[in-house]
Amino acid sequence: MMTRGNEFSPKTRDENIERLEREEFDILVIGGGITGAGIARDAAMRGFKVALVEKGDFASGTSSKSSRLIHGGIRYLENLELGLVFQACTERRRLRRMAPHLVRPLPFLFTIYRSGRLSPRKISLVLWLYDALSLFRNVQRHRMLAPERALEMEPMLRKEGLLAAGRYYDCSADDARLTLLTILSAHRYGAVAINHASVIGLLKAKGRVCGAQVHDHIADREFEARAHVVVNATGPWVDEIRHLDNPQAAPRLRPTKGIHIIVPRERLLTKEAIALTSPRDGRLMFVIPWGRFSIVGTTDTDYNGDPDQACALKGDVAYVLEALDAVFPAAQIAEGDIISTFAGVRPLVREEGVAAFKVSRRHQIMVSPSGLISIAGGKLTTYRAMAEELVDEVTGLLARECGTCPRRDCVTDKVPLLEGDMGAALAELKLAEGEGLVDEETMAHLARAYGPDCPRLLELIRQDRSWGGRIAEGLPYIKAEIPYAVRCEMALTLCDFMVRRTRLIYEEANQGLNQAKEVAGIMASYLGWGPEEIERQLALYRKEVALTRTYRQ
Repeated sequence: MMTRGNEFSPKTRDENIERLEREEFDILVIGGGITGAGIARDAAMRGFKVALVEKGDFASGTSSKSSRLIHGGIRYLENLELGLVFQACTERRRLRRMAPHLVRPLPFLFTIYRSGRLSPRKISLVLWLYDALSLFRNVQRHRMLAPERALEMEPMLRKEGLLAAGRYYDCSADDARLTLLTILSAHRYGAVAINHASVIGLLKAKGRVCGAQVHDHIADREFEARAHVVVNATGPWVDEIRHLDNPQAAPRLRPTKGIHIIVPRERLLTKEAIALTSPRDGRLMFVIPWGRFSIVGTTDTDYNGDPDQACALKGDVAYVLEALDAVFPAAQIAEGDIISTFAGVRPLVREEGVAAFKVSRRHQIMVSPSGLISIAGGKLTTYRAMAEELVDEVTGLLARECGTCPRRDCVTDKVPLLEGDMGAALAELKLAEGEGLVDEETMAHLARAYGPDCPRLLELIRQDRSWGGRIAEGLPYIKAEIPYAVRCEMALTLCDFMVRRTRLIYEEANQGLNQAKEVAGIMASYLGWGPEEIERQLALYRKEVALTRTYRQ
């Protein structure tokens, strides 16, 4: 049963920090990406006393920089990772049920060219296997298409050498919103979560990890948080936290970088998502329709730098454009067409002797001699199953060492991430459209982003119609989302809003630089920023934008 309300504000954060300082928890989760969020939700729903700390914003690492796909992982079949694909297909089906407004079916066309390494027969067999591992319960079974039919569906495809195409289904979702929704669900079930708070040390008693020393970046102060079990779910920072426990610990990660480019959909107009292979190394890549845009990626290269500074370099972009040109030569997509880029670092479990794009996406749970539990690897799609497995491990540990038992078994696959009446929410949106409060495009955006909670934004607009105004011309984001993000989604910085609560940095023609000052001014009225802090927030946002433009140098 849920125990807390919908507020998730700066005040909530202050109260949560007070509790972190004052109370001892069953579980302290370090990391507010999708894996940490899933662990906190699972543990809280079982009745454990749970806390979570995130050094940046929720999903500010890899979890907001994926291909935005909830997918079975068709390319992993080539490596015969049948178990991983079966699990991912199962979790894809569960996530559609858990968050239907956010996780949407997406048809794909897998192009097969004479110059490629994959034949129509092989792709047909792969897609039959993909259907089977989905237990034939995907949206539709696959179909193989003759080149004429494929070109009729997607006229921009290169005609020369096209042998066939396979049509199949996966799903898309806003990864940052999925992470936030999971955090909010954990909060509603009693988890104590804060963002913008780094773990700078681990506390130990009798040789066992029993908490963490935390630096609050908002108040610029330190405090201690104590727990019976500490979980390290920090993605590409897993080894960094492991070294706080044991400076001699051998690295367990093989971080790899994946970049994406975003171009206007009118320049790369596809009806469906397109799966294609790089002419350089045969890596599978995707063109993903995303509203008025197309997302293209991804790459897979070893990365040893600061994950916060991962970015698309000129060579990365050239690799993606080369693959596009091989399949969409008439589009003539060039560097000048790119609106933005983003890059994430995958926290893959170390494997030697294989190319980066062939490293397994399987996850691994590691327990140190001092009791620190770390998790690495995995995929966005399988985060719920990963969390269930880890909390099972923690449950046994708590029972043995503390006599603490869960109140209930895992139910995360049975309870929606956002509980509410979506039908009633859609009816309210339709009514608001009739009243002239929102247009059709904004209505669709609110439904997909906020689901059953979207009437709460409509309340703001009914109180003041100016909140219904768009933040940026040509995009569906409205001003009501700014106070909502602060009050209900713990948005504490300008980057939190521009990069993750909305995607203005990736979608607006000048990457939101023209709108940033107005947005910062509105946030300031809720967060108490003065002129100096507003300027600091703007400078940090400009720095974030510059990182996405590194490829131009």
